[in-house]
Amino acid sequence: MTTLREKMKEEMTLRGLSINTQKKYLYEIIKLHRYYQLSPAKLNQEEIKSYLLYLISKRKLAASTYNVAIHALRFFYDIVLRRIISYHDFPLSKEPKKLPDILSISEVASIIKAAINIKHRTVLVLVYGAGLRSSEAAKLKIEDIDSKRMQIHIRNGKGGKDRYVVLSPVMLKMLRDYWRKSRSKLQSTWIFPNQSLDKAITPANVGAVYKKAKKSAGITKKGGAHSLRVAFATHSLEAGEDLYTIKQLLGHSCILSTARYLRLTNNKMRSIKPPIEALNI
Repeated sequence: MTTLREKMKEEMTLRGLSINTQKKYLYEIIKLHRYYQLSPAKLNQEEIKSYLLYLISKRKLAASTYNVAIHALRFFYDIVLRRIISYHDFPLSKEPKKLPDILSISEVASIIKAAINIKHRTVLVLVYGAGLRSSEAAKLKIEDIDSKRMQIHIRNGKGGKDRYVVLSPVMLKMLRDYWRKSRSKLQSTWIFPNQSLDKAITPANVGAVYKKAKKSAGITKKGGAHSLRVAFATHSLEAGEDLYTIKQLLGHSCILSTARYLRLTNNKMRSIKPPIEALNI
């Protein structure tokens, strides 16, 4: 697998796949290798089909998890091995279109306040305040904060794109308070360094901070730290911000990705008068 693994890494790097995606794809091919104890390059279509059935019937993978495996296999056999394949032989599973639980403004406030550690509270303030992804908040550097223009420079976001987001007075004050209290401990260019101060914290660290704060706040709604980004988009729409501006702030490539948040807003729901209200009961 070593040679094939390196070749797959090269092909993924050439196509600009994120490090996280690369790790997931490689892991899926390694699992296939372990299942048969044989190089995946030597497997025929029937063996691959049998493995897919195993993932569905025995492992009972969720549709989203199963689809990651499918995309990894497609990439491996189509791009890495240059094998002529039909995507019909690598069928995707239909994912249920579930709406996420939406945090109210008061619930967001409760979660942030529940983070006693000022470092943890500050990272949650930035995730919600600017609608950041956990990965974007985790790798922020001091030079990314432009207090004169009241902007944050997000570098190499999803898809390798840079963008600017709003730095509000509340966010700036939180950053300055955190910096004053922690400056003596911080000898790093990262705003949120890890314990050894040589690297930034990871997105998983941000997720753990959110999970702990949510539990302390007594919030039982489902979802991880991404819920704060969803809340930012939803609350901004409810406050009257236009869809295109929110698209730019979130770093979406397509307006359709942003438009889905329209389904989550509460303003339209409040304006609807159910017909039962007209009944004299």
